[in-house]
Amino acid sequence: MTVSRKLESLRKRHYALEALPAVVRVSDAEMAVEDATLDDIAFAMLGVEAEYNAVGDRYHALRKLYALARQAGAVGADRIVDAVATTKEGA
Repeated sequence: MTVSRKLESLRKRHYALEALPAVVRVSDAEMAVEDATLDDIAFAMLGVEAEYNAVGDRYHALRKLYALARQAGAVGADRIVDAVATTKEGA
């Protein structure tokens, strides 16, 4: 799909829109942003927010696992789950 001149112009005029996709997912269907209504974008945002939250949850879980392993004295070559599983807090 090619990006329309209107969409490209929006991206250039508003730096916050540089990452604006040409296509969004609405109700399990893909739709060009230039064809989307305000409601379509609102529904697309819900899906993106769920993805964003899932990535954030994974990141925070990995960061916590890393911190627990470091607190347990693990070093770079140690298997992280083994290091955490042997501590009282990791149990």
